[in-house]
Amino acid sequence: MKTFLIIFLITPLTLSQWETGGSYKIKSDTPASGFGISISRNLPFQGANLGIKVRAEVNLFRENAEVNFSGIREERKFLSEDYNLHIIGNYFLRYFTPYFGFGLGYGELYTSRQNWQGFVLSLLGGSKFQVNEIINPYIEIQGYHYFADFERRIWGRGMSIYQLRGAIGINISIDTL
Repeated sequence: MKTFLIIFLITPLTLSQWETGGSYKIKSDTPASGFGISISRNLPFQGANLGIKVRAEVNLFRENAEVNFSGIREERKFLSEDYNLHIIGNYFLRYFTPYFGFGLGYGELYTSRQNWQGFVLSLLGGSKFQVNEIINPYIEIQGYHYFADFERRIWGRGMSIYQLRGAIGINISIDTL
């Protein structure tokens, strides 16, 4: 009974800092569009106007794109996945919360003939809008650096190791459910 009472008293405090979310993303390179899911938690370093949180994110992008190998054109499926961990600084205002962050992750890019796996660095900035206590839509810009070799002769298509992403999504506060 004591264990149940302790869990019952502590649970609201531990859940009050968690959010989960989903987003639609557009990327500057192939594959160009995809989806992301995330979970984040506010860290204990919160002030009246400033706060820090950590966010884990998984992104999936798929696209059929034309490639060109020595003048031979064909269509290939591109699949990109990345797994990121971000540290984000928030500035709390009344109706919206601008933020800026950086992160480190692991990415994969596949086609039927090629694949790449490696590290990814990211910078991000955006704003979260408070609709109510549960739902918070957001808009975000992300810059990614892939530690890769995306040469045209290898992939059949020129791709940059520096890529921009735009994201629009919704966060849901877990503590209010």
